[in-house]
Amino acid sequence: MIRKANKFDKTEVIDMMRLFKQESEIPLFQNMDNPEWWGKIFDSLIAGRGVIFIEEGKGLIMGMSIPSIWCDKTWVLHELAWYVKPEFRKATVGYRLFKAFLDHGNILKEDGRVQQIVMGKAHNSPTIKYERYGFRKMEETWISSPQ
Repeated sequence: MIRKANKFDKTEVIDMMRLFKQESEIPLFQNMDNPEWWGKIFDSLIAGRGVIFIEEGKGLIMGMSIPSIWCDKTWVLHELAWYVKPEFRKATVGYRLFKAFLDHGNILKEDGRVQQIVMGKAHNSPTIKYERYGFRKMEETWISSPQ
């Protein structure tokens, strides 16, 4: 069952983020482990700075509300991480997490608390037709880091 994460989910969320990082294929991240920092992010998100949806033992999606670079009165819900454990992929877990996040973001938009929802797509993510959900492609992200 997909639900909003709460303070009792901290360890599981941090553990899933470690798994997500291991699959990132970005050499710079591979040896990083900073549970104190992730604890601060987690606490901030569940305190209202954003949201984390979780399906226990299977996956999560999280996002943070931040002001736009263009205007401090224009808020955006940015997806930070979307991870499903490998054994639960190719099922409905990922979609249901995305749908919970999107529904939440749309409520925030209706309430005027955010004006946009931003989703990322990692190089190893499955192909998702975001256009079906009201999104349009705006940019790509490229990373330069030490090998």
